Amino acid sequence: MRISAVPGFRFVIALLFTGAALLLSLLAQPSFPDGFLIFFLSAVMLAGWFGRTAAGIFAVVVSMIAVDYYFVAPYRAFVMEIHELPYVLSFLLIALVGSWLASARRTAEEKQKAHLDELFEQTPDAIMLVDLQDRIIRVNRKFLQSFGYSADEIANQSSIDLIVPAPLKAEAMRARQRIANGEDVNMETIRRKKDGRYWDVSEVSFRVIADGKCIAYYVILRDMTESKRALEKLHKAQAELAHLARITTMGELAASIAHEINQPIGAMVTNGNAAVRWLAQQPPDLQGAREALDCIVRDGNRAAAVVQRIRTLLAKNSTPMVLLDINEVIREVLALTADEIKRRGIAVTIELGNHLPPVIGDRVQLQQVVLNLIMNSLDAMHMTDRSGQLQIKSSRNPDCVLTQVLDNGHGLPAERPESIFDPFFTTKKDGIGMGLTISRSIVEAHGGRLWAESRSPHGASLNFTLPKGADAE
Repeated sequence: MRISAVPGFRFVIALLFTGAALLLSLLAQPSFPDGFLIFFLSAVMLAGWFGRTAAGIFAVVVSMIAVDYYFVAPYRAFVMEIHELPYVLSFLLIALVGSWLASARRTAEEKQKAHLDELFEQTPDAIMLVDLQDRIIRVNRKFLQSFGYSADEIANQSSIDLIVPAPLKAEAMRARQRIANGEDVNMETIRRKKDGRYWDVSEVSFRVIADGKCIAYYVILRDMTESKRALEKLHKAQAELAHLARITTMGELAASIAHEINQPIGAMVTNGNAAVRWLAQQPPDLQGAREALDCIVRDGNRAAAVVQRIRTLLAKNSTPMVLLDINEVIREVLALTADEIKRRGIAVTIELGNHLPPVIGDRVQLQQVVLNLIMNSLDAMHMTDRSGQLQIKSSRNPDCVLTQVLDNGHGLPAERPESIFDPFFTTKKDGIGMGLTISRSIVEAHGGRLWAESRSPHGASLNFTLPKGADAE
């Protein structure tokens, strides 16, 4: 219990200090007449330090009485000559100031200590102060609550023996050695509670320095249980997300297969019906039927190529990337769509650049991209009452080859034009909304870019670039 908290005892201390000052002053008076000033000022300051303000003032009053009686003329009397009054008042003022300063300094230090103690006790982390021999000096309330010990049970105990599981003691000893060498240690580990349960913690250890020397170590332990649980939940969520991604990928793959196979199969059905009509004529139109059957064979081969490419993809084999003339790819697709373009009455303008550098890519995939863009333009123009006008362009850019498919159809969505590339976005009655998504993926896989622009006053422009063969290679 603090001396200042004992009722009346602080005044006894003040009286003892002034008594000691009087005794020393009387002993030193023959050789040091003014020594009483130092002794009594020291006494009032010590009284203010240990007993606070009230005890300090009490010591000042007692000191004034003793000084007046023993050291101010006339001696041995409680009176003073008038010329001694300034001398006595000066002593009184200095004594009061000295007592107040000592009391104020002690009060400030105790408030600071109380604040630090409160901070030590109220921190949400378990804190342990150990000496250089690893004996526990002090712990906070959180430490006792977390480990289940009482303050008496841990006093002067070795922290490693108390809370470190046996398999981790060597690790803890190495950590202590690192601290002794001047390092701060921050690690995630496991500690043992009184009841034998284990606790996942983040442990931070550092030295306590006083007068340039290490006198102790602080060890701060933070509960990592919730963090571990959150990490486990995150891993579980990631696993579920990966599973969902696999399911989504399977759905996209199925949509891609359906979308890519649909075009050649539809062309085969159309040409098959045409062959039947030509053979049913009188006399049969064998030349027309032969051309239709040739188209069926060509489209069948195209479908087989799509299936083969998908099988290659699933087998994790590389797709055939070769140097291609983009104009040749465009002409092949225009030949495939010629009947459809004619049936819909669309006027086509073709502006293919001369002497374009080759691009490197998969012929079937790039054909699929051009085919998707042309078919989307045909469908967009079919949804309006205007005469359809389709433009196909290719040109050289500084570091790539640009291909454009332009139409005068219904145009792009006003609010978010880029939504046409979102999976399953479609404005067609029977569309699945994967054509442009797949096309963009193909172009980006070839190192290019696919984007859309609105045209004035009507329609849209679908553009894609491919790097030149030398750059893409």
